[in-house]
Amino acid sequence: MIYTQQSNLPIIFQVDEGIINDVNYYLNRNNLQFSNVLVVSGKTRSYRHAKQISKINNWSEFIIEDNTLSEVERLKNYINNNNIDLLIGVGGGKVIDTVKRASYLSNTNNLSIPTIISNDGLISPIAVIKNDLGKTESLPSIMPMGVIIDLDVIKDSPERFLIAAVGDVFSNISATNDWVLAFKNEREKMNDIAFHLSKSAANGLVYCENVDVHSKPFLRLIVQGLINSGIAMSLAGTSRPCSGSEHLISHAIDYLGCSNNVLHGTQVASISLFTLFLQDKLEHRHLSFAKKIGVPLDFSKLLPDFSRDLFIKIIEKAREMRVGRYSVLTMKNNEELYSEFLEYQNHINVEITPDVI
Repeated sequence: MIYTQQSNLPIIFQVDEGIINDVNYYLNRNNLQFSNVLVVSGKTRSYRHAKQISKINNWSEFIIEDNTLSEVERLKNYINNNNIDLLIGVGGGKVIDTVKRASYLSNTNNLSIPTIISNDGLISPIAVIKNDLGKTESLPSIMPMGVIIDLDVIKDSPERFLIAAVGDVFSNISATNDWVLAFKNEREKMNDIAFHLSKSAANGLVYCENVDVHSKPFLRLIVQGLINSGIAMSLAGTSRPCSGSEHLISHAIDYLGCSNNVLHGTQVASISLFTLFLQDKLEHRHLSFAKKIGVPLDFSKLLPDFSRDLFIKIIEKAREMRVGRYSVLTMKNNEELYSEFLEYQNHINVEITPDVI
């Protein structure tokens, strides 16, 4: 039985300090019984936590190398050959997404215990997996039946992952604006609850008085924002609430291999400042917030060999990433977009001093 089918939302949702080893307690408290549990992790930091969880409960372990199609297939085969009825993903996005995708392919329940938060994929029904060419694809997956987030573990993760997590939620503002554009132009339906969950997740961070990724109250807001983003996508049945023109451009950059090892959340946040400008929705508080969390205001600074030709190439590829997805990019041609990008650069030079760009 896939426990998430009835509600389409996690049964277990725990965010607190010192709870990473309490998995079995939460399963029993919800009358969830499994006979063959597999704890899946990466090789380093996540493995230490997975090892402890599996040892306490006498569960089996499985280590993945990367979020690739081949690793998904290897995990799926192990599940089927060993009659696994619950997967527990312990780790970052690569582990969680690999587990969710293998869960989908094997029709097996899964539960997530993130050790790093850097994107909104914690409970989304989407898994980002690398294909045989090394390019990432967004594939269907099964939303976890439970999420257990230990703030002590998350707080000790590298700062750049925390910044990326904030950035991914922040980009919801641009994404929801594009969704409104698509709805007004009769290109997409609107789910009001999903829309407001996504938008409020981002605004909750932007309007927070104490913006500090090392503060546990702000960390709770980040986690809640990521969870609400995942729920929004599940309710909408699409990534639309959290993915608009900013993600199209980011996917194009990734496809073309233009950036220099930039985390997804940081990249989409930086790009979203420009797409907000295109949407005529950019506010000073958006720039100020990005500055506080350490997101570059000019996404071209993330691209070592940026030029006009590269910008056009990225935009052209962005239009191909999700054919039919209406956004602010649909409304302008390449030359108009580049002209507005130059205007945007002038705008941020006026709004914020150049040394923080």
